[in-house]
Amino acid sequence: MTVTRAIFATAMLAGFAVGTASTAWADTTMSGHYIMTETGNGGRPITNDWNFTPCGDGCASLVSNGTPVGLARLVNGQWTTPEAAGDIHCPDGTLVPQASSARMMWDPNTLAGTEQITLTVPACGAPAGYQYSHDIQLRQAP
Repeated sequence: MTVTRAIFATAMLAGFAVGTASTAWADTTMSGHYIMTETGNGGRPITNDWNFTPCGDGCASLVSNGTPVGLARLVNGQWTTPEAAGDIHCPDGTLVPQASSARMMWDPNTLAGTEQITLTVPACGAPAGYQYSHDIQLRQAP
């Protein structure tokens, strides 16, 4: 009888431990209005309004400042934007249109990440293929 109670008590405690254990997992949805702040090498923050509409588990349609960007996807535990072409603004004020390709990635829990930029043509004294990154931080808009 004592052995039976001990086995029963052990089984209950094990069940309780399994039932209350929580695992860290990433939110598989992005939905609503967010403010994305990008901080480049110059340290000057740039903000954009991002709006997400869920399109399935690990998928969200992204619109930035009213312009459709494409589908953000949850890949290997990180949200990732599609690769997009963009203009480069040089420190001397020169604008080089469509001179880069960029992709953003962020952690679904902290909403912090990076933008990885690759020059597709020579710009600002750097050769095509030159890469650099900026820090980004998303926060849900009030």
